[in-house]
Amino acid sequence: MPMVVSRLSLYLALPILAFAIWPSDEPDQRWVLMLLLGVLWLGQLAALHHCLKVSRWLLIPTGILTLTIIASFLIGEDWLSVDAWQRWLDMLPGNWELFRSRPPILALCMVFGLILNVLLLSRLGLGSPILLLLVAMGGAWLSYRSLTPPPQYASSMNGVPLPILAALWLFWVAHCVALYPTLRCYWRRILPPLMVGGLIALLAMISWQEQRQTDNRRLYEIAASEGSNIATLMATETSSHLEAMRRFTSFWNMLGHVPTRSEWEQQAKTYHDDFGYFRNIAFIDLDGTVIRVYPLRGNQSVLGVNLYDSDPQSRDALDRPLVYGIEGQTGIVDFIQGGRGVISYLPVRDVVDGTLLGAVGMVVSVDNLLNSLLAQTDNQDRAVTLSGAGQLYFHYGPVGDLADWRYQQTVALGTDRMTLSVKPSFHWLQAMRARLPEITLVFGIFLAYLLHMVLYIYRRLSNQHHLANQANASLREEIKERERLQQEIEWIARHDELTQLPNRRELLRWMDAYRDPLPMALLICDLDHFKSVNDHFGHLEGDRYLRTIAKSCRLPVERAGGMFARYGGEEFVACLPHCDRQTAGEIAETLRRAVAESGLIRPDDEPVTLSIGVSIADTLPLHRDRIFQAADDSLYRAKQGGRNRVVLAEAI
Repeated sequence: MPMVVSRLSLYLALPILAFAIWPSDEPDQRWVLMLLLGVLWLGQLAALHHCLKVSRWLLIPTGILTLTIIASFLIGEDWLSVDAWQRWLDMLPGNWELFRSRPPILALCMVFGLILNVLLLSRLGLGSPILLLLVAMGGAWLSYRSLTPPPQYASSMNGVPLPILAALWLFWVAHCVALYPTLRCYWRRILPPLMVGGLIALLAMISWQEQRQTDNRRLYEIAASEGSNIATLMATETSSHLEAMRRFTSFWNMLGHVPTRSEWEQQAKTYHDDFGYFRNIAFIDLDGTVIRVYPLRGNQSVLGVNLYDSDPQSRDALDRPLVYGIEGQTGIVDFIQGGRGVISYLPVRDVVDGTLLGAVGMVVSVDNLLNSLLAQTDNQDRAVTLSGAGQLYFHYGPVGDLADWRYQQTVALGTDRMTLSVKPSFHWLQAMRARLPEITLVFGIFLAYLLHMVLYIYRRLSNQHHLANQANASLREEIKERERLQQEIEWIARHDELTQLPNRRELLRWMDAYRDPLPMALLICDLDHFKSVNDHFGHLEGDRYLRTIAKSCRLPVERAGGMFARYGGEEFVACLPHCDRQTAGEIAETLRRAVAESGLIRPDDEPVTLSIGVSIADTLPLHRDRIFQAADDSLYRAKQGGRNRVVLAEAI
């Protein structure tokens, strides 16, 4: 009877699988799961008919393929990037996209567990009960995710189509029913290790889910930070160009008459060039007619236009400078010459008698403004939009393959309140998502299986279990020892063993790790006449001198947030991010005095002294070779100037 039920469940799974792929004309996760489950169905059917060799030939490659897809969740972006995985998919016929075609990791783990159970011939001694329990736990979690809305800020697929889910459960039922007679005989032996393994797997799944939600929130916060940064840049830029235009207007106030064409072009050119997103700068007379405009190219259609007649909606904004003598501003309007943006009007009045002469119109293109701001940020994989009143005013970035969530912030453009949105692409989510949650899940499931096997073997053969425990303990100690040795080797590779200071490699790595170190100060320090110390006192005493000097100089540099490293021989280098010229000179002088007052003497009874060359970098891009060369040149000048002194180079 159990065998009949098992076969019936297996046969029912096939038509459900066939139904799962319809309707679908684009490759997605259903196609992948259909392939894996279809081969699993054939392999399990071959095993039921005792064709074990055929079953293995089918299931082993399928298991390797499943593990490869699981590995795509685990391997870091630095090792194998999302672009590399996508290039492999591009070799396949059809439009395969990693985000849509890769099934959830729980579904893949279920498929691999079922494949492994068939290959292990559903034997108790090889962990068949724990495999089926893990598949059931994964199926329960996957069912919940498939039947409920996706979590907030999801960065990957969370559920599977219901026919696929039903087929997975039918496969599981077929395996369980086939194993039922054996379970009924030995349930007392397997229940304790099964409970322990299940608990470990449950904790791993809970931990995985918590870590995944935390990482999803992290991705959202990155998008939110970028959106907030863009909004801040918009506010800052708006304030800046308004202040500039007030200065521009004050010139015409002092001039006391309507500007001529040449006067207008001469003054407006500077401001237009400084703010590249200005569509034009116009002068409007008291009747509301545009009589001057710069640049003329592309704006000829504006000249001579009466703004009261052409744009009645902006009448209130125009009345403010022309009637009341105060600044006015529109919301987002359609320009006469095409495009959209915001117009600010500033009154021009004679400073002598206060007579209104007209108004300066500053026309800001929304597209040009946002494009100039986004050029300062890294938003290639995120869609940035600006919308309001049911209209989309601006779109930047990819159009398709975007996440289901977005970050939104209200921003002011003129008198309008707009919504700024940042929506990440699937590609960005796949590249940026942390691998640790999935590593936790896979490792936890693997650990649950191993723990079940260990406990099961212990209950059968306590002596073998004791030996296994010893081997495991020895292995753990060896791993710890290797980790300790590895850490020690890594530390030695990055530090000078004599002075315990970072070495040249660590210094250069540390400098490259800073994203925004400016201004950065570099101090190259060289001990004066140190060769005489080694020649007269010996190298052991010279080593003591170096250790003493390293200890004296390290603290001031690290207190300032920098790194003090041994560069070679008697030469040391200090790197100080976010350090201006004055601070760098003070720290260099502190180091020089610390060495002079350290009590170390040369063979001529004079104190050991230090010459220091300092260079400052305060512009991007940061050229490391130029910084070192400038500091080295300063050191040379310090040596030539008599040693025991600090020489600062010009800023780079």
